[in-house]
Amino acid sequence: MTTSQIRCLLAVLALSEAYEHVESKNVAHLLGIKRPTVHNSLTLLQEKGLIDKELYGSVQLTQEGLALAHTLETQRDDITLLFSRQFGLSPDESAKAALALMSELTVESLGKLCQAK
Repeated sequence: MTTSQIRCLLAVLALSEAYEHVESKNVAHLLGIKRPTVHNSLTLLQEKGLIDKELYGSVQLTQEGLALAHTLETQRDDITLLFSRQFGLSPDESAKAALALMSELTVESLGKLCQAK
C-alpha cells in the first residue's frame, strides 16, 4: 500500500469517527491535497475492498478497511513515538517517516519496529 493510500485510509477513519458522512472533498481538505489525487487513492482503496464509495457521494470504510485502518493507525502512532523518543525527531517528521516506512516494509518488519517503542 502506498503512502498516499495509507494517508487516505487513515483520513477516512478519522473523519468517520467525527462525522456521519464523509466525502472525498473532506478527505482532500484534511490532507491538504487536491481532490483528483484523493479520488485516485479512494478508487484504488475501493478496488482493494477497503472502502465503499458512491459516485459523487459518501465514502465509508468496509469491515476489512476499518480493521486495517485501526491497525495502521496503531502502527503509525507506535513508529512515530519511537522516532520521537529514540531519534529526537519532531512529531511531524516522525509521522512522515512512519508513513514512509509503513508503505515500504513488510508486515513482519513493521511488527518488529512497533515492538521497539
